[in-house]
Amino acid sequence: MKDIFTTLLSGKSLTQEQTRGAFETIMSGAAPAAQVGAFLALLAGRDPTVDELAGAATVMRQFVVPVAAPQEVIDTCGTGGAGSRIFNVSTTAAIVAAACGVPVAKHGNSAVTSRSGSADVLKKLGVRVDIDPELQAQCVKQIGICFCFAPRHHPAMRHVAEIRNTLGFATIFNLIGPLTNPAGARRQLAGVPRPSLVRPMLEVLVRLGALRAMVVCGSDPVEGTLCELSIGGPTRVALFDGEEIKTLELSAKDVGLEIATADDLRIDSPEASAAKIRDILSGKPGPARDIVLLNSAAALWVGGKVESLREGVKLSVAAIDSGKALSTLQKLAAMTQAP
Repeated sequence: MKDIFTTLLSGKSLTQEQTRGAFETIMSGAAPAAQVGAFLALLAGRDPTVDELAGAATVMRQFVVPVAAPQEVIDTCGTGGAGSRIFNVSTTAAIVAAACGVPVAKHGNSAVTSRSGSADVLKKLGVRVDIDPELQAQCVKQIGICFCFAPRHHPAMRHVAEIRNTLGFATIFNLIGPLTNPAGARRQLAGVPRPSLVRPMLEVLVRLGALRAMVVCGSDPVEGTLCELSIGGPTRVALFDGEEIKTLELSAKDVGLEIATADDLRIDSPEASAAKIRDILSGKPGPARDIVLLNSAAALWVGGKVESLREGVKLSVAAIDSGKALSTLQKLAAMTQAP
């Protein structure tokens, strides 16, 4: 670790192997707390490189408690860290995508910087989040979706949990969360808090074996940046279709949706987020529905269900208006709560 500090303090970045070695030391519990805190603080002063993210994610994947799932399973996990005040868009999009026939292993956690984490809102929606991997696998097989509560799948995080809480700022662990899906998802929609991270995160996913992936950072005149595709402003997008990486800016208008600010998307608690999600899945129109349609369309694209976001929006509308999306949520709640 001292050699690692020398490299970082000199202003240099780490190689993938250096990062891998550092994380193996940390995740095995061999590094003193002071060293872990210093390491995380040094990395937090800039965006991590592709090598650093790939090295860290490789180790995290080694320590993960896995979930059995189909090869075509997707994830819609964002990094967090943007201090979001809007409802749980990616969680809702995951439910809609599952209702459209794309298997989903939604990876997530409780809130750290946002008003409501995916685990928080799912609890309010009646879903038990701390189930074992065997029941998660059954949920995916029978319903088409499961929730992978991060603390249950990353036991090695116990070596850094208290340190992260003490530091009180986003660290590289926020960024590698979406890179370590417990079901081994190779199709992912991931949101990041800064446009500068969009391309590097996608490159890491591709390096780690992604079949199809999209990394996004939305903008909004009220909220600033979002870890979602935005309906309030342009979204920076990097995508991989299995052959090449492309970067672009996307507007809600490009897929036939209306531009709207985040005013109608804000919540102040998991309860408020759950209420908004119930409204959306019950067919209530408006900006909240539209941002879910946009993000579920992207989830359907990474899942290979559609070849365009416009087509994905149409499928998502049908899943909601037919009641399939709400039924999917209800089935997930019932199955996870069953004795």
